[in-house]
Amino acid sequence: MLSIRNLTAGIDGKEILHDLTLSFEPGKTHVVLGPNGSGKSTLAAAIMGRPDIILSEASELTLDREDLRNLSADKRAKLSIFLSFQSPLPIPGVSVEELLRVALDGKKDPVTLHHELHTLAKEIGLAEEFLSRSIHDGFSGGERKKIEAIQAAVLAPSLAIFDEIDTGTDTDAVKRIAEFLQTRLSQDATKIYITHSPKLIELLHPDSVIILKDGRIAAEGGHDLATKTIEEGFGGIEVRGEK
Repeated sequence: MLSIRNLTAGIDGKEILHDLTLSFEPGKTHVVLGPNGSGKSTLAAAIMGRPDIILSEASELTLDREDLRNLSADKRAKLSIFLSFQSPLPIPGVSVEELLRVALDGKKDPVTLHHELHTLAKEIGLAEEFLSRSIHDGFSGGERKKIEAIQAAVLAPSLAIFDEIDTGTDTDAVKRIAEFLQTRLSQDATKIYITHSPKLIELLHPDSVIILKDGRIAAEGGHDLATKTIEEGFGGIEVRGEK
């Protein structure tokens, strides 16, 4: 289980997240909602260990009782944490197959990985040529997000965070990506989706919904909370302790 207690975090001296306490259970699908600038991506990056995000001394961040605070992003990845970026950057000269071969560090032989990637590309509706091209270089938004989903499927993380996996995708692509991830990710994995998409939420039918506002937890609930918030907007939600 991912446990967050008293998480206060900032960048360049500006505090963005304020005293968050949250639990993300394994085998559950969690959705994080909030207006732009509410701290959703900062939360994801703090979990992954982005080096310029500074946590307060009181902040606690553990995965299955393993303290994450002093671990670099690569060491957190080795603990089976995966983050799909909102806007993944291109890496000229490196294909997704080459990237995954290094990331897996010998856990799968190259031939097995090659066949697996081609099977996954067909399943998610991505032309096989994208597997050998420089990753994300000249890809459309939908193509980038499908590549991110394929990486998650191959790496099989115990904690998977998707920061707007729907951005730049059409309705059909959102459906295909959601169904792909629901099928391909372990049923025991902790899954966190940051999104604004009513369609994605409808497809995921999350077990828990967290709403952030101004870097604080404004509300927590189930699927009904997401539906109500999308219909009515964030304006009527007060941050806890504020009136």
